[in-house]
Amino acid sequence: MIFEQLNIDILRVNRANDRHGEVGSEDLAIAELFRLHESRMRNLAADIAAVGTVFDPPLVRPFEGVYVVFDGNRRITCLKLLLDPKRAPSPELRLYFEELANKAEIPEALTCQIEENQKVINQILFRRHTGSQGGVGQIDWNDRAKLNFSERTGQSSKINVGAEVEHLLGNAKKLPDGNIPWSTMSRLLSSEEFRNRVGISATGRKFKLIHDHEAVTKALSRCLVPG
Repeated sequence: MIFEQLNIDILRVNRANDRHGEVGSEDLAIAELFRLHESRMRNLAADIAAVGTVFDPPLVRPFEGVYVVFDGNRRITCLKLLLDPKRAPSPELRLYFEELANKAEIPEALTCQIEENQKVINQILFRRHTGSQGGVGQIDWNDRAKLNFSERTGQSSKINVGAEVEHLLGNAKKLPDGNIPWSTMSRLLSSEEFRNRVGISATGRKFKLIHDHEAVTKALSRCLVPG
């Protein structure tokens, strides 16, 4: 296994990508990625254009003078269309990629992870894309890990209502035993109308109390008691 700088024009979007199954050409594979994931593909392309690079090296295998992508097909697709918007599968997407490309410097080469052994490639993909597998594969971050990262790096962009409630009740010594299920609490308090009923607000990306502190903490504490 080696890492090497490769020109994007010798990389091939995988026609047999597991995301969609085998199709007849690279252009059809590109079209399938947009058919299945258009909004996410647009967001990915915008991010690549904004930062001007791809941080994770694609996993590729040499084949008849080119390199077939086995991991990173979405990233390579976006790079190819940013470099050549005419290849976009629809007029709307062509215009979208033209607008992104006009405002960005897009790399024509990037570092790739090269592997010739298909069995090794399959083992890598298994560990990356089939879940945690009891710890063998990659374990996704939970809400706490995401918040820790956001606070450590200063990249937080929205309020974590569950974390704010936990902090509020902890200071008031009304926190139930165990961790608050943040995702559950955030869903419960996702409506500003309901938040107002228990005495809190999260408008303007700012968490605040709008009723008496004691009444609010009692109401929130009751929300966390099962039964």
